[in-house]
Amino acid sequence: MFGKKSTIRKYKYKLRPALAKRYGGSATYTKAQVDKTIDEMGFNKRHIHYAYLMYCDIATYNANTPENESTELMNNAIASVSGVGFFGAIFGSSFASGGDGGAGGDFGGDGGGGGE
Repeated sequence: MFGKKSTIRKYKYKLRPALAKRYGGSATYTKAQVDKTIDEMGFNKRHIHYAYLMYCDIATYNANTPENESTELMNNAIASVSGVGFFGAIFGSSFASGGDGGAGGDFGGDGGGGGE
């Protein structure tokens, strides 16, 4: 788990500023932009699907996430790095900790749709 947390921490705190510097501030980035930035920064790509969840559109996330990782599990892993998961950072912590287990309702691979 240490490798995953370390990678997520880098994605969360170093990748966003690098993407914004390269491509401007945006709610989402393309897979190619995320891939190129991660390559050039030398980050571990083993958990790249977390970067897709954090920075790409829903179609990119859905197409590139292993079947054994749910959005809820990924959000919990992101939250364990800083105390606020991806959904909590965007929608407020009550969304991420709601009665549906934090999966965000229609967002992610198991509900389809969602996103912007």
